[in-house]
Amino acid sequence: MTTRSDSDVRQDAGELTTRDASPEKELSTPPPEGLPKPQPASVPPSQHHPFAVRVSTWLWHYPRGRIAVYALASLIIGLTQGLGINLVSSNLTGIQGSLGISNVESYWLVAAYTATSVTGTILLYKIRTQFGFRRFGEYGLLFFAVASLAQTFTHDFQTALAVRAVMGFAMASLGPLALFYMFEIFPPAKKLTAGLCFGLAGSQIALPVSRIISPHLLDLGHWHQLTMLESGLSLICLAIIWILPLTHPPRVKVFERIDWISYPLIATAVACMSVVLTMGRYYWWQEKDWIGEVLVVGIIALTLSFMVELKRKNPIIDLRWLMTPEMLLFTGSMLFIRMLLSEQTTGMVGFLNLVGLVNDQLVTLFCVILAATVAGLVVVSIIHKANRIVYIHLFSIALIAVASLMDANSTADTRAEQFYLTQGMIAFAGAIFLPTSLWLGFIRALQFGQSQIISFVLVFLSTQNVGAQVGGAFLGTLQILREKYHSAVLVEHISLQNPLVVERISQYSHLLKPVLTDGTQLSAEGLAQLSTKITQQAGLLAYNDVFRVVFYMSLGCIVVLGGHIITGRIQTKKRAASEAVA
Repeated sequence: MTTRSDSDVRQDAGELTTRDASPEKELSTPPPEGLPKPQPASVPPSQHHPFAVRVSTWLWHYPRGRIAVYALASLIIGLTQGLGINLVSSNLTGIQGSLGISNVESYWLVAAYTATSVTGTILLYKIRTQFGFRRFGEYGLLFFAVASLAQTFTHDFQTALAVRAVMGFAMASLGPLALFYMFEIFPPAKKLTAGLCFGLAGSQIALPVSRIISPHLLDLGHWHQLTMLESGLSLICLAIIWILPLTHPPRVKVFERIDWISYPLIATAVACMSVVLTMGRYYWWQEKDWIGEVLVVGIIALTLSFMVELKRKNPIIDLRWLMTPEMLLFTGSMLFIRMLLSEQTTGMVGFLNLVGLVNDQLVTLFCVILAATVAGLVVVSIIHKANRIVYIHLFSIALIAVASLMDANSTADTRAEQFYLTQGMIAFAGAIFLPTSLWLGFIRALQFGQSQIISFVLVFLSTQNVGAQVGGAFLGTLQILREKYHSAVLVEHISLQNPLVVERISQYSHLLKPVLTDGTQLSAEGLAQLSTKITQQAGLLAYNDVFRVVFYMSLGCIVVLGGHIITGRIQTKKRAASEAVA
C-alpha cells in the first residue's frame, strides 16, 4: 500500500466533496470550415426528482440561503441520529413502567439499538459505493418511520425491541450524511477544520438535548411522545435527503456473493459483543451462563470473519489498513478517550440518580453541558491548526482530569449545582477533542487515497459506539464492585452495642410513629431505613472511586502525550542539528 505526497493529500482534502458539485460549463469552439457542425452531446437525465433539481438550482443563486439550509440540514440529521439512542437511554425508568418490564430488561432496548447500529455502519461503505447514501437513507428512514408510528399504538416489549433494532440499522447512515452536508457549505480550505467541527455538532449536542426535552415529552403522553418525536425527525431527514441530494461518486457494483458469508459473521460478532458489553453488568458477568455463551459465539464469529476478510480483494472491512500502526493508534486513542467521557453518562448521572434526582431536576445542569459543548465547537473551529492539535488534545485531557478529581469529593449533600463547573469542563473537553482527532484521522486516511475516507468515517463512528459501550461496562462494573466493598466495610462498623447506631435507629423509628404503633415493627423499619442509608452511602463512595479512576486514567494519558511531545521536540532538534552540520 503506497502513500502520496503532502500536496496530493492537501489537494484531496480540498476536493473531498466539491468534485462534480456544480454543472460543468462546456467550452465550444467553431468547427473548421468544410466539416459538418458537431451535434451537442446528449446529457444524461438527472437521477434526482425535478423538484429537488429546482431547489438545488435556486439555492445556488442565493449563497447565504444555501449555507443556512445545508447547515440546518446537517444539524437536524446529526441530532436525529444522536437522539435515536439518547432519548431512550435517558428515560428507561419511565419506559419500563409503560411496557411493564423490569429495570434490567429495559436495557435490552439500548442493546438492540447499538448492536444493529454498529453492524449497519460497517456495511455503509459498500452500500454507498453501489447504491448511494441517499437510497439507503430513504428506505431505511421510511421503514423506521412506519415502524415507529406503529409502535405508538402498541404497548408490547417485543415490538419495541424490534423497532429499536430496525432504528439502529436505519440510522447508521445519518452520521456520515451530517458530515457531508456540512462539507457542502465550506470552502476547500475549511472543510476539514470548521466543516468537521460543525458537522459533529448535531451528534454531540444530542445527549444534553435529550435530557432537556425528555421531561416535557413524558408529561405530554408518556414514552409514546418519544417515539412520535423520533418518527417526526426521521420524516424530516427523509425530506432533507430527498430535496437536498448530495453529489455521489459513480456507482460501482461492489457486493459479491461471499458477502453473504462475511457480513452475517461480522454482524453476529458485533451483535454478540454489544449485548455482552451492554447487559453484562446488569445480569452480572458470572451469574448467567448465557453471557459466556454469547461471548464465545461472538469470538468465534469474529475469528471466522477475519479469516474470510483477509483473503478478499474487496473486503467489507479493510483489515490490512486498520492494522497499520497509525490506525491502531488512532482507534485505541479514540476508544480510550470515549471511555473517559463516559464519566459524564455513567458516573455523574448515576451519582445524581442515587441521591434521588430525576431528569426534571437536571434540566439546568444539561443546559450548562449544552452551552459548554457549543462553546467548545466554536472555539476549536477558530483555533484549529495542524501544529496545535497535540496541545488541544493535552488541554482537553487535562480538563477531564481536573473535573474528575473535583467530582471525586462528592458527598450525599452534593446536588446538580455542584456539577455545573466540572461537567461543563468535560463537555468542553469532548467538544474540542473529537473534531481535531477526526481531522487527524482524515489526513492519515487521505495518504492512502480518497477510497479510504468513508472507511475512516465508519471507523470513527464505530469507535464512538463501541467506546461508549466499553466505557459504560468498565466504569459501571467498577462502581458495582466498589459498592460491595464499601458496603461490607460500613456494615462491619454497625453494631447495636454502639449508642450512636441505636440513636440513629431511634430517630428513623420516631419518624414512623404517626403511621405505626407496634414497637417491634417500628424497630424493624428503623433498621431497614439504616440499611438503605448504608447502601446509598456505599454507592456514593463507589462513584467517588469511579471519578478517581477516571482521574488516574487521564493522568496516565497526559504523561504519555507529554512524553510524545517531548520526544518529538528532541527528534526535531537532532534532525535540525544534523542538517546544519551537513
